[in-house]
Amino acid sequence: MAAGTSTAAISAAMALMPLSFSYPPIPYLKFDLAEVPVFLALLGFGPLAGFLSATVYFMALLLMGQFSPIGPLMKYAAVVSTFLGICAGAKLVNRYGRIKLALAGTLGAALRIAVMTLLNYVVIVVLFPEFLEFAVDTLSAFMGTKLDPLTTGLLLVLAHTAIYNALHTVMSVALSVTVLKAVVAAGAPGPGWKPWISA
Repeated sequence: MAAGTSTAAISAAMALMPLSFSYPPIPYLKFDLAEVPVFLALLGFGPLAGFLSATVYFMALLLMGQFSPIGPLMKYAAVVSTFLGICAGAKLVNRYGRIKLALAGTLGAALRIAVMTLLNYVVIVVLFPEFLEFAVDTLSAFMGTKLDPLTTGLLLVLAHTAIYNALHTVMSVALSVTVLKAVVAAGAPGPGWKPWISA
């Protein structure tokens, strides 16, 4: 429990800092380094710590008012869907032994892509169509061609959203594993401790 709240507090603090950077084709999609402590809680201490950390981080984002509540809800859905995929992969690790974090991370990315593609469709087509116009305009400028918002433009926006979510999963998991390996090498946080899932 303490690990979950501690990493969530770190994530909340990082969210206040300029530690995110845009995905160039669609700038409102941002790579957020504040996800890393939340993933660290999951990979290092298990599902309970991970989901607790993600939930506390979500509540902190709600209070910060960054496109609240849609923005925080989308972030929470992205993180939790990735967690669920990783947890499903971890069950395969336990069952077959040879399947490790690579598969768990792949399942996490696949579920995140599926969930976030659906949710982004709802947000940009149903709730906030002006977002679709903005995304298509920026993507058109990036590609150097004019895209139709209702056909090719929409499909390419959703395709780039999927690419972004795949890259974000790789970034969050890779950085978390790097930190986790450093912690293990240093012998912390205590004797006999080992990560919840091996890399």
